Amino acid sequence: MALAFGATGVLGLGEDWELQSTSPTVNRTRAEATGDEGDVIAATEHNAITGGSETYVYIGAETAFVAAIEAGSAWCGNVMQSLYVITSIAIDYSPCASGQRPKVTFTYRDGPTSDCRIYKTDVVLPTYVASSPSVPSLLSVTAGDAECQSSSFSLSCEFGFDLDDGGDYLAGETYKGMESITLNFVGTPTSVTSTGYTSTDSGATTNTAYPTTSFTYVKGVAHYVA
Repeated sequence: MALAFGATGVLGLGEDWELQSTSPTVNRTRAEATGDEGDVIAATEHNAITGGSETYVYIGAETAFVAAIEAGSAWCGNVMQSLYVITSIAIDYSPCASGQRPKVTFTYRDGPTSDCRIYKTDVVLPTYVASSPSVPSLLSVTAGDAECQSSSFSLSCEFGFDLDDGGDYLAGETYKGMESITLNFVGTPTSVTSTGYTSTDSGATTNTAYPTTSFTYVKGVAHYVA
């Protein structure tokens, strides 16, 4: 992953998004033909996919980066710059504990040139507040003696596609939207409550000095209909 300070990235999110790192990739499918003794006698590559991920910090109004995703039409399924469809958005809130803003990572790939089915979240995603540097819990938590050390949110979708007779991209569509919330605590909270989510990981891992507890919840998301 390359550092990219001062760059704008390939997604064109705008001047209020400061690029922190970028990880572009190009993947191809290799087809081989073997002879009667099992050796490769011919090979070719097709279905080149340009994609990757970009991590940003939103530097606009402190309470507005979720609205900025909406304003920039940068949800899962949106096609940016008529080139890259977004397939996941991940928000890491752990920097908030030290007074920094959350990091937002967009994963993308090429193929479609106009928007696919759009997946948005109805979760009220907190943003950084300078006067209160702490990690938000994202879910309803009665902490007790525990303290949230890191939290993250992700929204993702799958991308299915067909190839033409030359083995290259022909058409595709997004499907199977999913949300995931992960919370990590020092200590064990009294309760963690969610609505509509399924718990996939809940339990304490004991360190030599103190217990830590991790919770992960997931939920399917229907595509957005205007």
